[in-house]
Order: sequence, then C-alpha cells, then structure tokens
Amino acid sequence: MGKFNIRVYGLWIKNQKVLISHENIDGFKMTKFPGGGLEFGEGVVDCLKREFREELGVELVKLSLLHVSNRFIKSSFKNNEQVVAVHYLVQSNQEISNYNIVHPTGVGKLNSIQFVWSDINKELHDSLTFEMDKEALDSFNKWD
Repeated sequence: MGKFNIRVYGLWIKNQKVLISHENIDGFKMTKFPGGGLEFGEGVVDCLKREFREELGVELVKLSLLHVSNRFIKSSFKNNEQVVAVHYLVQSNQEISNYNIVHPTGVGKLNSIQFVWSDINKELHDSLTFEMDKEALDSFNKWD
C-alpha cells in the first residue's frame, strides 16, 4: 500500500532574488526551495512556519498560496510514496543569521544545507532538482 508525503515549500523573494536551498543528504544533492515535510497534526501553514523557524531562524509574516502539485510525483527517496507539494510565496521581516546548517533527517541521515539568494531566471529554473519546484516557479514567473 502506498503512502502520501506532503511537502510544503516557500518562495521568499527579496530584492528581486529568491531564496534557494542547496542540500546534500548522504550524497544526494538537490537544489530546491526551503521547506519540508508535513508532520502529523500540523497544517500546511504551520509546517512552513516551523520549517523556516528551524532552518533559517526567521518568523514568516505573510504567506500566499502559489502552487499545489497537480500530477503524480513519485518520491525520490521511497518507492512506495507519492509526493504532494504545496508552495507558498512568503515574507519575513527578519534577517537570516546562518546560511549554512547541518541537521539530522527523520531517517537518521545528515542533511547539509546552504541557503543562497538567486536571480529569478531560466537558469535557476533549469537548476532546480524537482519538477514540482519548476512548476511552482513557472506559476510565479511565465517564461518566454
């Protein structure tokens, strides 16, 4: 029996740049938007606020729904999981104090994360690891 994995991500745009997360989980490298997995008993907005607080040390002050995945997405990590991704446009009045973190994952691995502000362009779009993030960026910015 398959399971659902609900992921919630934020596109934080500031000074015409968007915050990107470069992550490495035991050699699996990915470029994506900040965020993470919904925990049992948590709503999607609370999840995203928690993720930004835990990983970036900032409180989100504004969230606007941008995109919800509308097709089947198989998990890159577990064969029996379907991913449902929810992306928000977010804002914070706080500054990020640490752009590089390492923390354990829920399955006992380590996740190294480097956050960077990136130009919003086709090169960024093409560098994103997951199609769900590309679709969310497409919802924000229509390409030529």
